[in-house]
Amino acid sequence: MKVSMKNAGPCRQTMKIEVPAETIAAERAELLNYYTKGVSVPGFRKGHAPKALVEKRFAKDMAADLKDRIVPKFYHEAIEKEGVKVVAVVDVGEPELVEGKPLKFEVTVDVVPEFKLPKYEGISIKAEKTDVSEKQVDETVQSILRQHATYEDITGRAAKEKDMVQVSYESTIGGQPLEEKVPQARGLGRGTGYWITCDEESFLPGMGKALIGAKIGDRKDVTVKFPDGYIVKELAGMKAEFKVEVTGMRETKLPELNEEFLKKLRIESEAELRKNIREHLEEAAKNKEKNRQQDEVCEFLLHKTKLDVPESAVKEQARNLTYELARQRMMRGMSQDQIKAQSEDMFKEAKEKAEEQVKLRYIVMAVADAENIKVDGQEVSAEVVRMAVQQRQDAAEYRKKLEKEDQLGLVADQLRFTKTVEFLLEKAKIK
Repeated sequence: MKVSMKNAGPCRQTMKIEVPAETIAAERAELLNYYTKGVSVPGFRKGHAPKALVEKRFAKDMAADLKDRIVPKFYHEAIEKEGVKVVAVVDVGEPELVEGKPLKFEVTVDVVPEFKLPKYEGISIKAEKTDVSEKQVDETVQSILRQHATYEDITGRAAKEKDMVQVSYESTIGGQPLEEKVPQARGLGRGTGYWITCDEESFLPGMGKALIGAKIGDRKDVTVKFPDGYIVKELAGMKAEFKVEVTGMRETKLPELNEEFLKKLRIESEAELRKNIREHLEEAAKNKEKNRQQDEVCEFLLHKTKLDVPESAVKEQARNLTYELARQRMMRGMSQDQIKAQSEDMFKEAKEKAEEQVKLRYIVMAVADAENIKVDGQEVSAEVVRMAVQQRQDAAEYRKKLEKEDQLGLVADQLRFTKTVEFLLEKAKIK
């Protein structure tokens, strides 16, 4: 068998494969024996028809079966012979199958990139403080109280900060209805019976603060300036005029931080609560700082390593990220029509991230190979249990599901990736 390789683009190769005529003849003879034993021909007992008759009668079927049989077989032999690390098959040319002549066909594949690793030990990283202030503890105490808050309908007074105000509204941009001006913002241009908290967390930027001082029955004109990072990208940086009517109001009632409330939390005292909160915040701050340092390690590797990546791998990762972006937006309350309208922008955003992620994975896995970093079956099993608990599923059933979907290898790869980044952080110079 002859194999020649030709570059077809970054991380892409076209393999020209030629299989000798005598090898194809042997494959054809083996296939003819299979047909002769298995097919029925009128006038003959099954398996006893003359081979020449079988070959003539089933010529088209045999030709198709022969291609289906030999192309994958010799493709795999070719990549093994050449040591090609295939990421994905991009295209398979129509094989030239002529009796008595060699079989010729081409296969275009994306391959694992070849690149040189930078010096990755001793990466310089500047540490940031992880101190927890008393103010952070106070804010967390207030957050816990708000989680157990009750709401009471109120009348006869103006809205205060943290009150909830029910509104109906319509909006325009430059005199044109918002949803006509920006079709992707369907569902944001008008609303009836929406509850908005009088703080900075409103889904309409600035609306919550603007409603402080309003009373039931009031009508207000509110200008909303959508920030650059707004979830509906088409609205970013734009100003909209909202005509708002206040139709209801509720007061937030926080529970008292007393013995009865602490008992509900299974805490003995306020001092114990604050101690637990501080420990939790300190642990969270340390984890956040560790993640930030790991991100610095990854940024260093990306900046210092030059490599192309397979287009097929980037496309697959971009699809996964697009689905994740859509899921996140649905959880934030966006409609399917809004998400569909933004699909092109989402895919563009996902593709940019995907290329970076694919590059980083190849770099980190190359470090893992260089340092012989591995994960064993016990580590994979422990991770599967952790994932099952996180998703509130039975661990054994969850593992069967992963095995059925051929996902266990991905779990092992992710563990190896994480293990390698942690190794790099251990070897870094943290100042």
